[in-house]
Amino acid sequence: MLRLVDRDAQLAALGLSWSQARSGAGSVILVEGPVATGKTELLHAFGDLVRDGAPLRLCATCSPAERSLPLGVAGQLALGLPAEFRAHTTALIDRATSATDSVAVLHDLCRELLELAAHTPMLITVDDAQHADPLSMVWLLCLARRLATVPMLLVLAGGLGSCPGFATTRTDLLRLPHCASTQVAPLSEPALTQLLSRRCGSRMADRLAGPFFAASGGNPLLFTALLEDWRAGRGIAGSGYQRALLDCLRRSGPCDLRVVQGLALLDQPTPAALLGALLDLDSDLVADLVRALEAAGLLVNGTVAHDNGRSGLLADLAPGERAALHRAAARLLHERGAPATAVARHIVAGAGGVADVAGAGGAAGAAGAAGAAGAGGADVAIVLDAADAHLLADDLPAARECLAYAAEHSTGERSAAAARARLATVEWCVDPVTAARHLTPLLADARAGLLTVAQRIDLCRQLIWRGRMQDAAGVVDELPDDDAQVRSFRLWLACTHPRLAPARQRCWSRDAPSGLRFSAVLADVLLHGRPEQVVDRCEQLFQESQVHRDVRWPNDSPLVSLLPGVYVGALEATATWCERWTANAGNNPVLRAQLAAVSAEIAARCGDFGTAIDKARAALDIVAPKAWGTAAGLPLGTLVLAATRTGDLDTAAECLRLPVPCAMFESRSGLHYQYARGIHQLALDNAHAAAADFRACGDLMRQWSIDTPGLVAWRIGLAQAWLRLGRHEQARALLKEQLVGLGPEFDAVRGATMRLLAACAPPDQRVNLLTAATEIIDNSANRFELALALTDLSYAHEAAGEHRRARLTARRAWHVAQSCDAGPICAELAKLVGADTARGVQDDTGSTALSRAERRVAALAADGHSNRAIAAKLFITESTVEQHLTKIYRKLNLKRREDLLASLPPDLSASIRTVSNRRS
Repeated sequence: MLRLVDRDAQLAALGLSWSQARSGAGSVILVEGPVATGKTELLHAFGDLVRDGAPLRLCATCSPAERSLPLGVAGQLALGLPAEFRAHTTALIDRATSATDSVAVLHDLCRELLELAAHTPMLITVDDAQHADPLSMVWLLCLARRLATVPMLLVLAGGLGSCPGFATTRTDLLRLPHCASTQVAPLSEPALTQLLSRRCGSRMADRLAGPFFAASGGNPLLFTALLEDWRAGRGIAGSGYQRALLDCLRRSGPCDLRVVQGLALLDQPTPAALLGALLDLDSDLVADLVRALEAAGLLVNGTVAHDNGRSGLLADLAPGERAALHRAAARLLHERGAPATAVARHIVAGAGGVADVAGAGGAAGAAGAAGAAGAGGADVAIVLDAADAHLLADDLPAARECLAYAAEHSTGERSAAAARARLATVEWCVDPVTAARHLTPLLADARAGLLTVAQRIDLCRQLIWRGRMQDAAGVVDELPDDDAQVRSFRLWLACTHPRLAPARQRCWSRDAPSGLRFSAVLADVLLHGRPEQVVDRCEQLFQESQVHRDVRWPNDSPLVSLLPGVYVGALEATATWCERWTANAGNNPVLRAQLAAVSAEIAARCGDFGTAIDKARAALDIVAPKAWGTAAGLPLGTLVLAATRTGDLDTAAECLRLPVPCAMFESRSGLHYQYARGIHQLALDNAHAAAADFRACGDLMRQWSIDTPGLVAWRIGLAQAWLRLGRHEQARALLKEQLVGLGPEFDAVRGATMRLLAACAPPDQRVNLLTAATEIIDNSANRFELALALTDLSYAHEAAGEHRRARLTARRAWHVAQSCDAGPICAELAKLVGADTARGVQDDTGSTALSRAERRVAALAADGHSNRAIAAKLFITESTVEQHLTKIYRKLNLKRREDLLASLPPDLSASIRTVSNRRS
């Protein structure tokens, strides 16, 4: 129970005074403390302790509602007297309330109690004594002066020092030598932990003590409410806590409640002068009340302790009164030079009847009369400034509220249209489906000439995203040709939605913002076939634009700025940019989803299908497939492809059943989707359906003049389908066409092409072709293509009678496929060399036991270095190299050096490639 915790000092003081009173030395004890800190519980606990001494205990509780009842306290105490004394005392009370001069009667009333106490020790407790009626205060003071030599203890409890009406009485009492005061403060955190341990167990107490203490400040009433909320499943600080906080403040007085509601409305520590001006209260009184409320635990550092308590306090205000206070707060803050964000919050909250904050006027009184005239232009300007500040701080919800207010309350058509355009852009960053509600009004604004060029470009992007191609085409046709932003935008159209791109203009301008200039890089990769220096150009533009803060970037910026690096095979550099950008993505869900989609595509192209699936799922979880609009092809396509490669055909089929907009198939993202669908059809052995998908990709890419294998290698996919159908000559012709003009950035494509050419070649040529394909792919990041090439090479060695080499190659292929989570390939290889593959699993376990030095030696030995060369490179002796190799062979269960390469795990194989590349 609360009365038994953290109150030992107070109980000891009362117990000592009671012992002295029973010995004939009466005294007065003032039990003082803030509201709801457990003074009543302390009185009850003390009464229980002295009950065994059989005293005469008289109790009274005062109330503000009974302050007009003369001698109400004496009347309550008389009820506990023996019958013979009660009648006489009641008669004296009646005489005192009716007599003109009641002083003599009050003396008689005191004498009655003192005579009774002389025969029976008497304990008198008066709770909330600060609310006693004036006559009772006089009588209590008279009694206190006369009880020093009788066995009587008078205990007066309440917020005595904070009540102006009781101040004089308290001063007079404390002058008495037999009067003392004991303070009751809120409970400490250890005390709350002790209480929670008794009620919830020690483990739960450790979890709840901190939050409970933070929300209650140690106030016992608030603590009890918190505990009830938690037990009822309402979480921490639910409705019970809100009611308890209001009850505490109402018990403190109307000024206390109003002060705390003012602080809840301002939601920050506020100077007493500002709070007093807002509430029309004296600033000194406000300062005193705030200190008292902090002492009671009802405020923490000048603010309401918990957000739920704050919302409950504001909900207790009538809507009109709350709006008037917000308007008054906006004026006062603006007059004092507060930041636009602080002023705008109150402008928006008081929008039920907004007056011009920047104009002259009083505080709360003037605010109520100003309302219905509508928002002033200065208000809108402040709110727009606040929106800019919120965007820089990455607070999209707050910016959204400000822009919604500006769009509704702007007086001019052009300013309202501008605010609406900005609102649509911000909402699009949170939820493109919700933002779509603005497209029709914005389309009307564009036709009326109310939008700037940049706003019309952004409108086009959103219309295209939602699949409204006809509307977008109308806006595109009206864009001026001589604007740098328009030229970059049309270049983006040519790369992403070519049917909307005017043929008359496919050039770009250096005058465009950095974010838009990525369109030129994308065009060089897709349209112009110039992948050179893409990495350097992208790095320069990233540094110029500071991507996470440049508001001029298009909404689909990751899909514009990062994919050029993906398409030219600069996967490592692009992954670095993606990680850097993701760290700064903040609270922008669409941006985070797009970055996850690009990361998934990078992982898939590296053959890391497990990561690709995770990233693609994250992209579709952050932004639902429906909200992806015409860009859904990228995350869905990556997920379908990665799931197919791992053998999870059900997941791939489930993704392909999701509805997508028809306009997606007229976009670049649709190519990713169709290519992945073709791969899935191949896995299902539906070669004709797969060929149709790959052929559709090729037709569109050639028609749109973006036929580059870095986008999607449709020729390789179509060749695979034709090989399944036995059309070898057509497959060979297509593959030779694919080899034309391939640079080093497309090593994975060139290697895959040569792998398939080997399938079309005579058996005696396959080993050479596949060996060359393996070496080429080994220089790329695509581990999956390497696993395929090694698998085909193992079959070629087997067909050529080179059985041992076939098994070694198959084991290496199994390791690479295992690192890709490519289940179908692993299963095929297990059938080919089941025993050796099973031993390969054991080898993986052994390889993890290699020390760091042994792993270095193993990598160099597998790469063909002699013992002397290894010793020279690692600065060790040849004897040490031999010892390391002996341990390596034992751990990997090998007999000869030639078996080493096929037994190494993928990470060591990668280090071998690195060493080889550096050596070359």
